[in-house]
Amino acid sequence: MKIIVDTSVWIEYLKNRPSVTEKLDQLLLAGTIVTVGPVIAEILQGAKTEKDYRLLEKNIGGLPLIETKVEDWIKAGKISYELRKRGITIPLTDCLIAAVAIHQNASVMTYDRHFENIPNLQLEVH
Repeated sequence: MKIIVDTSVWIEYLKNRPSVTEKLDQLLLAGTIVTVGPVIAEILQGAKTEKDYRLLEKNIGGLPLIETKVEDWIKAGKISYELRKRGITIPLTDCLIAAVAIHQNASVMTYDRHFENIPNLQLEVH
């Protein structure tokens, strides 16, 4: 199964947290980790220096990318709409990550608990 690793987990990985690096290194070697555009943008926006930015950009390009399609954007809008009707607002980027994961039958590894509010989304327990 493909796993989309959310930015919240990558941040901990980049901080060299042993439990996170060990798990992600195993998944990277197994070839199960994929990424999506919103995660790439979020990681890059967090770079502290130009050097860090270039290093992140170079390395993130090594991950298999799932391209977003019109139906993913429509699904993201539907997820956001349905959650807002229930009084729950989460970032549109996370709705898009969830929509792609659902469409691709992938799971999402994240520390952001708001993903738990999204129906039919498979979350990777870490």
